[in-house]
Amino acid sequence: MSDEYSDWLDVITTFNLNARYDDHKKEFYRLCNKDYALLWMDRINELRKWIKEKL
Repeated sequence: MSDEYSDWLDVITTFNLNARYDDHKKEFYRLCNKDYALLWMDRINELRKWIKEKL
């Protein structure tokens, strides 16, 4: 796995935590604008394709 993909997975893992805990929700909601969401959707799809190739 590349360092870039590893870094992406670290960030993606925080999405679940940020959405789960109230003190993180407000900060996470401020961060999640349309551009941010589209960027991470593209990255997640790229990771998904990479994982499927490895299976």
